[in-house]
Amino acid sequence: MKKIIYLVFLITTINIYSQESDIEILEKTIVQLNKIESVFYTSRFEGNESNVTYINSEDSIFFDLTNRTINTTPKYYIKNKGTELIFDGKKHFQSLVKEKLIVTGVLRNPNNPLLLTLYPIRELLPNLIDNKNVEITRNKDIFPNEQGNYVFEFSLKNSVIDWEKLLINTLAKENTHYNKYTLIINKSDYLPSKIIMPNGSSGTLSRTIDNLNFKYKIDNQIWTGALLPSEYTSITFGDYLKRMQAKMASNSKNSINTTENKKIGAWKIPNIENDELVDFSKFKGNVVLLEFWFKFCGPCVKAVPQLNSIHQKYKDDMFLLYGIEFLENFPRENLQEYVAKIKMNYPVLYKGKNIASVYEISAAPTFMIINKKGNVVYLESGFDQEKIEKIIKENL
Repeated sequence: MKKIIYLVFLITTINIYSQESDIEILEKTIVQLNKIESVFYTSRFEGNESNVTYINSEDSIFFDLTNRTINTTPKYYIKNKGTELIFDGKKHFQSLVKEKLIVTGVLRNPNNPLLLTLYPIRELLPNLIDNKNVEITRNKDIFPNEQGNYVFEFSLKNSVIDWEKLLINTLAKENTHYNKYTLIINKSDYLPSKIIMPNGSSGTLSRTIDNLNFKYKIDNQIWTGALLPSEYTSITFGDYLKRMQAKMASNSKNSINTTENKKIGAWKIPNIENDELVDFSKFKGNVVLLEFWFKFCGPCVKAVPQLNSIHQKYKDDMFLLYGIEFLENFPRENLQEYVAKIKMNYPVLYKGKNIASVYEISAAPTFMIINKKGNVVYLESGFDQEKIEKIIKENL
């Protein structure tokens, strides 16, 4: 019996002393990352706000880390259903499926395409370990798909990660503030499998790293842009920005000219509760706030608590508030579940695509205020609660 107890004690002791420290695990991850010359992998990029997913992108990513000089971005290729982005070491090529364009230039578009990808993790991890403003905590290990993972939380004291320059920037703040990043590392090979970062006070961005392939052979014609769709129009990044700026200015000007004193039409669209049509012509005599939104819109989710408050505050003052889903990508039952999940406590309508089209509404959330005479007196994207409430009060 004594021998059995001693053997158990010995095994336990060996096990304790053989466990790796947090820093040892992270240093092994750095070593493994620095061994990589090229890698292809799949990745899921998600944006969440108040436990609601509003971004969900499936990406294929390739990095060529050979022949790279210090402080220079390596060649990379990122593809999803909406775009292909190529960096050949000097300039970018990007195809935009919806616009049927190929945008070229030194600058990259969209912003921060490498956010949470493997290369910046490799560059940043040594700095996170050595930075005095970073506290490292190892959380309970998790086992998705029966595969062990180490879970590390990096608490950056009055600091943030600059994903563009791959630096840790210290913020000038009087009060102590922590930004927390989570890195999940696969136990079998010590390579990252997921990273999560804060996005605002109640949101997160995350990216998985799956199906790593270190022997993937990429077609070298990729780097010239020759494999992008030949039927697309090519345009420089500078000209593309000018085009977008001109379009935004034109839309803003048209909105001002067309909405002032413009009366609502004989609109009838269904409510999400029972599919009964709501007749807008019966709104006269009320001040009406319309919120144009769509599913998985982060800023829309973030505005919900304040809109609930506005609905409650003015509900007895000849005031109506409706949310209008306008992309029409989901059936009513699906939207009902979503509305309940994000706790929209005001009436919600759907099938608002035609109304949004009349007023050239494409961004969300966009807010429209209709006065008691049925005239549109306000139409702007983005939630400015102070401004919206001011206009509501002026028209009640």
